[in-house]
Amino acid sequence: MSASDLSDLSAGVTASEHERPTWVRYQVLAAVGCLAVITYIHRVGFATVASEFKGPLGLNDQNVGHLMAAFMVAYGLFEVPWGLVGDRLGVRNLLAVIVLGGSLTTACVALVTVVPSVFALQMALLLVLRFLFGMFQAGTFPALARLTADWLPITERGSAQGVIWTASRVGGAIAPLFVAHLISYFGNWETPWVLAAGLGAVWCAAFWPWFRNRPEEMRQVNAAERKLIVAGRAPRPSHARAPWSQMLRSRSVWLLCLMYGFLGYSGNFFLTLLPTYLRGHRHLDPKTEALLTSLPFACGVVACVLGGYLSDVIIKRSGSRLWGRRLVGALGLSLAGTSILATIWVEQTWVLAVLLCATFFGNDLAMGPAWAAVADIGERHAGTLGGTMNMLASFTAAVAAWVTGYLLRTNNLILPFVIFACSYALGALCWMGVDVTKTLAEE
Repeated sequence: MSASDLSDLSAGVTASEHERPTWVRYQVLAAVGCLAVITYIHRVGFATVASEFKGPLGLNDQNVGHLMAAFMVAYGLFEVPWGLVGDRLGVRNLLAVIVLGGSLTTACVALVTVVPSVFALQMALLLVLRFLFGMFQAGTFPALARLTADWLPITERGSAQGVIWTASRVGGAIAPLFVAHLISYFGNWETPWVLAAGLGAVWCAAFWPWFRNRPEEMRQVNAAERKLIVAGRAPRPSHARAPWSQMLRSRSVWLLCLMYGFLGYSGNFFLTLLPTYLRGHRHLDPKTEALLTSLPFACGVVACVLGGYLSDVIIKRSGSRLWGRRLVGALGLSLAGTSILATIWVEQTWVLAVLLCATFFGNDLAMGPAWAAVADIGERHAGTLGGTMNMLASFTAAVAAWVTGYLLRTNNLILPFVIFACSYALGALCWMGVDVTKTLAEE
């Protein structure tokens, strides 16, 4: 190599060292934040729509619980398979498939009004569609866990997951009011629901042509940003098999998954049966029901950002990633359990609203640390670990939908909330055994 070549190379290295990192990772985060909004418009909006067609179709609370359980069972069954696909092949094409599939099955719910008016036939159609919707949606957050591990530095993962879950809560907050307003405007629930389903197709048309699986595959990402993203990571193979033996032997994996299972049992009440409970058992009018369904998600917007931010701040100031994740997660679930138990003894609507908001605030305070822990422990296998964790939460949520639907149908309004509180308390205890400083590769 000539002296001039060495000089040019030296100048290039110096320029690379002094260039400022680009912000493409934040553009990616903003894009998947929009996806999280749409995802929860579809999820929470269905609960609002179900309260509309429940009466005309002759469904009771237990039937609605079965529909919610069908979604959760499918969601749980396909979490790990989608996570494996994302870890193996990347998430770009995976996100396109699951978003388009989920949007199509969402729109097809409107077909229940054009099939023959036979209860068994209509119920079967709804069950199949909810199962398929759950199958597609199961891939969303395992894919985003893998995306976080690939695109965000270790010190920004908690905040990034906080942003993603905050966006989901924005979707959850606007869905009841948005859908209720459109139902009032159009005079039916079918048209608004098909329009809401189309949001996923619009997102795919914008995201898929632009995004790539890894930062080094996008020319807009400069060398400084790539260096920033990989800083502090352990070396990892690009196509390693899923480390099932390490996962089975890891106490942190077990406790993280159990924690999320307990959270899923209680937290999914807000996504599934809360509108049914408020209208059928608290006897609230549709506008007040929509408001009380929306407000907890609005509080979740703040809690998700705050939980991820606090977790990262504790890590940066104390140097302890272990307690940065643990403390925030355990505090959030403790608050949630206390608040939801207190709803049993209140009659005033405004007090009930405050307690429901406090419950979901605590629930969501744990979301950023939980999914950041997935990226911390799983690294290259974050999709698989995230799928495993979310799978257990989906199964416990399906059990909760069935049990709570049955208890509400029998007008038992105390036991469901006692169980929710106990579940949150057990989740808080599980956090104390999660050690995010030990990755699966190291174990």
